[in-house]
Amino acid sequence: MGSRGGSSGRYVGVYTGVRVAALATLRVVVSLLNAQLARILGAEPPSGVEGVGGVTHDSRLVEPGFAFVAIPGFRRDGAEFVPEALRRGAALVVTERELPPGSSGVPAVVVPDARAALAALACAVFGDPSAEMEVYGVTGTNGKTTTSYTLYSILAAHTSGKCGLMTTAEVIFGGPGGAGGERGGERRPTVRTTPEAVEVQGTLREMLDAGVEHAVLEVSSHGVALKRVAGTRFAGALFTNLTRDHLDLHGSMEEYYRAKRELFRWVGPRGPKLANADDPYGRRLAGEIPGVKTFGVARDADYRVEGVRPVRGGTAFLLRHPGGVLKVESPLLGSYNVENVTGAAALALALGVEEEVVVRAVREMGQVPGRFERLISSGRLGFEVIVDYAHTDVALEAALDVAREVADAGGGRVLCVFGAAGDRDVAKRPLMGRVASNLAELSIITTDDAYTEDPGKIAREVAAGSEGGPGRYEVVLDRRAAIRRALRAAGPGDVVVVAGKGHERIQHLPEGDVSFHDASVVRELLEELEREDD
Repeated sequence: MGSRGGSSGRYVGVYTGVRVAALATLRVVVSLLNAQLARILGAEPPSGVEGVGGVTHDSRLVEPGFAFVAIPGFRRDGAEFVPEALRRGAALVVTERELPPGSSGVPAVVVPDARAALAALACAVFGDPSAEMEVYGVTGTNGKTTTSYTLYSILAAHTSGKCGLMTTAEVIFGGPGGAGGERGGERRPTVRTTPEAVEVQGTLREMLDAGVEHAVLEVSSHGVALKRVAGTRFAGALFTNLTRDHLDLHGSMEEYYRAKRELFRWVGPRGPKLANADDPYGRRLAGEIPGVKTFGVARDADYRVEGVRPVRGGTAFLLRHPGGVLKVESPLLGSYNVENVTGAAALALALGVEEEVVVRAVREMGQVPGRFERLISSGRLGFEVIVDYAHTDVALEAALDVAREVADAGGGRVLCVFGAAGDRDVAKRPLMGRVASNLAELSIITTDDAYTEDPGKIAREVAAGSEGGPGRYEVVLDRRAAIRRALRAAGPGDVVVVAGKGHERIQHLPEGDVSFHDASVVRELLEELEREDD
């Protein structure tokens, strides 16, 4: 969700009261005097400014005495909202260029990089919270959220609940820290993988004030490139993998990789750094950044996986590490989740977490919202429904491979409902169509987040890659109707995969945003089917 003061990323230009209410609760702990402002901004504040008592890039959140940072967004320039910020009492405007004629008298400082200034000011007004806690960053294209949840579960158990989590799906402030690090304490929905700098630092401050000592932060390439996490002190980092995504921002896979790699440069020399040895970019990272250890099935991995096998609705494997061998049992399915669990376990072991705590926490962790989330369905209907966040061809292939294993065990088929996002890398659309048509007996192409694009155009571009003819795939643009079509077509032993949006609760359409949560819609439609059968 973007701000009127300029934004970027998947939620450009969207406004809801939820985010504003959440941000308004963030407590500023330090008021900055002019000398501090001059040091942070590299320029003296104009005469009449006597310091600032807070900072924001969103003109709606300005309070008297705040600094307003005018970020040049991809769609709107934050400078457009300077008048509103001033009406709300902004004491200082920070901008990348001189304000337009007629702005004389506005207390403004021009800086070379507004985002860098925002990050530095946010760290300062919230008292540099990461200096007083251990923050671990998890990055990569796929698996960040599941890896982050797994690491959080382990550290929550290790620290008796003094652990926080900031992911795409939600923010968690501590918890009871039971045997499996049960998620408790305060929980808050999030609106993007890595929020803007003020939200990052404010949330870390809230965690610190709540007694959190360790925090797991899911770090996107946007978060790095757009300086949303700049200034955060990372005590460790983990890299899952890199596949085609976000090229609309980065332009090339090389720049995408460089953004991910930057996180590892921010980790201190003694902090653990882990990379996936089974991913070529992970191996490259290990060769370019000193001190990076590897995990995976590769024989030369520092934390090596062996003997993967299905067990009681989950997965078991051995994890060989420098201190011994762990017998790991996870409730998560799929080889890619073995990688996710292994990465989290490896980082925890590198931190000195006891082996028995790692094993117990992984065994008892719950489902990750929207990540191969197995929904409860009526036994009378006889099929299973999965909701997954997969929105790239690689992630979709991984999810459908696991669904195939489940379906084969029950003698059923795989049915897939999916779409592709608008205003994004168009090259992956036919790739997703090809994957779905090859791995599912029936794939139903529908609308994901179309943003400003025509959903029909997006669906045609996805269908262009589909193979097997119209009998193998269908196009149903209305997402609810597409899910209903798949549920009606499902029979005993089948697995229905609803992919693309996972945990998200808003669908972004050309005509405006609508509430839409895949798991909730599936449950509603299953109830309808049950009533029809009565």
